[in-house]
Amino acid sequence: MSFRDILFMSILFVLLPMWIGYFWVVCLKLRGTVSRLLHAWVLGFATMLAVAQVLLVPLVALHQSLTTALMCWEAVLTLPAAGSFFALLVQWRESAQTEAADKRMRRSETAGQGNRVWTVIFGVLAAILILMQAYIPARYEHRDDDDSRFVSEEVSAVVHDTMYWDDPIGSDQLYWNTGEVKKDLTSPWAMYIAMCSRISDIPPAVLSHTYLPFFLILLCYALYLLIGRVLCSENWEKIFLFLIFLSVLHLWGYTSTHTLASMLLLRIWQGKAVCASFLLPLLFYLMYQVMNRRCRRGWYPLLHVAGTGACLLSGIGIVTGPVVLFLYGIVDFIYYRRWKKTLVIWSAALPGAVCLAYYLFG
Repeated sequence: MSFRDILFMSILFVLLPMWIGYFWVVCLKLRGTVSRLLHAWVLGFATMLAVAQVLLVPLVALHQSLTTALMCWEAVLTLPAAGSFFALLVQWRESAQTEAADKRMRRSETAGQGNRVWTVIFGVLAAILILMQAYIPARYEHRDDDDSRFVSEEVSAVVHDTMYWDDPIGSDQLYWNTGEVKKDLTSPWAMYIAMCSRISDIPPAVLSHTYLPFFLILLCYALYLLIGRVLCSENWEKIFLFLIFLSVLHLWGYTSTHTLASMLLLRIWQGKAVCASFLLPLLFYLMYQVMNRRCRRGWYPLLHVAGTGACLLSGIGIVTGPVVLFLYGIVDFIYYRRWKKTLVIWSAALPGAVCLAYYLFG
């Protein structure tokens, strides 16, 4: 690992998502430094995935170059980035009110924390376990059978400036009505990695096996921390215990190649692993927020963002995302009896439904 590569990856997978996600933080009027940072990181990365999905599918279908896709992706991402900049300017004007609200939030977060010594101990232990889980896959070699196809597609895209033009096995021209190729069109995660490789100038294989595990595992645990804040009612001692419990499950959960522990710790650079470890838990977190009676309207478009981003990652996201959203819409309607809200929730499943319909009948 070189300092230059670590710097590029920190910007691409931490700072840039946080900057883009800050727009959502302002729209949702979130308070508390920790809450804002975590939400900005998680929601910003989901936004980047959704934008890539909207752009890559038609560009791949039209046989456009990787450079064209990268330029379009960067251009569209400037819109939420600019929105975050203007939102920051507006918030500076309201700094006095924000500071007072943050003080109240900090007081509420520190209330009822139990024994502060145990909170610190559990926090340090959780941090050690999480960093260990992120470091080991990034430092040591692990192979998976699917990598040969994914990495070859990424290398071909970067070297030839194409997107899914060459068969990764026989180097023949691809035809979009056969086998796995059609799934690649609707879930072009490999092209997302290829764009990141082009930006950072890190070879796709090195990017996938060395840097992605570290940053993506930390991102997943940032989301799990947000979920823990909900489950544990802002009690940090219990939140850290929750993260420790999840870490133990992941570290000792490799009973097969299909468990979440396998996806998170051994295959996180693959799209299906990101979907299972990040996007689907994010959908459940967003559904909890939408279910809240005091829900702000800004949470509704985030359902669409997460639903679209799930399609980029894998066929799992294309199938599971709409099913989860459809079932949640039914539950929400039974509870609230509001057709408009239910239709908004179901509309978030449309990108996945369209991709699934194309895969089955296109």
